[in-house]
Amino acid sequence: MIQTYFQKISAWFGNDSSEPSAPLLSPDGKIKFYNSNKKIYNSFFTAITVGTVIAMIAIILYYVYAFASMYNGSTKFDWLLGIFSDFVVIMNYSLEESPYVVGDSSYPPIAIAILYPFALICKDVFAQFEFSEMTADELTAEVIIYPQFWVAILLFFAICSLLIILLTSHLFGIKGKDRLKLGVMIMFSAPFIYTVMRGNTIYFALIFLVAFLILKDSKNPVARELSYVCLAIAGAIKLYPLFFGVFLLKDKKIFASFRVAVYFALIFGASFFFFRNDFGDVSPFIDNLGGFMSNEVRLLATNNLSISAQLYKLLHLFVPGLSAESTLFSVINLTVIFAVFAISTYAAIATKSNFSRYAICFAIVVLIPTISYFYVIIFSILAFLEYIRIYGEMNIKKRIFYFIAFLFLFTSFVVIAKNFIPHSLIIMAILAVEIISVIKERQQIRAKRKSE
Repeated sequence: MIQTYFQKISAWFGNDSSEPSAPLLSPDGKIKFYNSNKKIYNSFFTAITVGTVIAMIAIILYYVYAFASMYNGSTKFDWLLGIFSDFVVIMNYSLEESPYVVGDSSYPPIAIAILYPFALICKDVFAQFEFSEMTADELTAEVIIYPQFWVAILLFFAICSLLIILLTSHLFGIKGKDRLKLGVMIMFSAPFIYTVMRGNTIYFALIFLVAFLILKDSKNPVARELSYVCLAIAGAIKLYPLFFGVFLLKDKKIFASFRVAVYFALIFGASFFFFRNDFGDVSPFIDNLGGFMSNEVRLLATNNLSISAQLYKLLHLFVPGLSAESTLFSVINLTVIFAVFAISTYAAIATKSNFSRYAICFAIVVLIPTISYFYVIIFSILAFLEYIRIYGEMNIKKRIFYFIAFLFLFTSFVVIAKNFIPHSLIIMAILAVEIISVIKERQQIRAKRKSE
């Protein structure tokens, strides 16, 4: 009976006999969707849509319970005041004379400045609380009752979502009704919902990253150079998208990679002049960033997906009083991070598979930063769409594994628990699977060369 059950699962994930043994290229160079791709694509569309509807019902019930508890004096649900807090706080920072001296921001300057146009919509609202001593959650609770805030957040949501949908559909050759479905999946999937809910500027990092991936192989030299600038801007907003530079290194574009580094240094350095006419903000920025990354509360939190966070939790079980700044943790953490980063970099450059490269890059941008929150999972959209595109080329085990992995990462109602350790473990598994795949791939290539 069990064997029959697994045979049915394998048959569902198996190839359709009516489709080509290998995907063919359409005239514009994009891989067409065939029956198996369509089936999986539509399955994700249905699952994500249904999951979001269930999540919405659960959230409404949760809110009713939360507000009833708060009305009766409970403070257990005060965290609800923090929804949209990233958006509110970053807008407020962008209006400050110095977000690092006046405020205690750890966001890079360009990540703050990019929300300045939205902040102008709420400028009069923030002016009312200019001299008030409030936490981020308290300020957010005050600001969101004004219509100006909703104009700003809805404009942010519309612009970012539209750009991501158009750019990713162009990159992967998705058109017509499939593009509409992609739009629904992006807007309804858990990482994107969480990003908009927080209003985090990581959305713009993804936008510039996809622009880089579209333009990097252009025959037009100006477009290619623009792609390098886009990657540098993505890195200036959130440092870790720079890892996608492996797409240049795998083609041995060393000088192009060097130019990306130069553009990044120039853009990142010049961005400090958005707020002051000197580099006086650099030192407080570094201090704020260091305090943010070594915070023990954040490392122990269940919403932190990084390797450092999971390692600290594990060590904390055996050494309860272990400090995040202790020599023991620092040495172990740096050793593990360096080893994972080095092996992943080699694998991402060496592999012949674009899917492996996308998956490794996605895993690295989530796992390597010391503090990594759920919205970083939006980078998985690239690996997911590549999975859909090459689905017919994958073996049955990978098809099933990634179907389950992406479904879990994208399903909205699992976010309600605020425990993302399972998500972190899944992403670690993705990284491990792809590194092993690359090692096997290289062994096969070497064996083939020896036999010739």
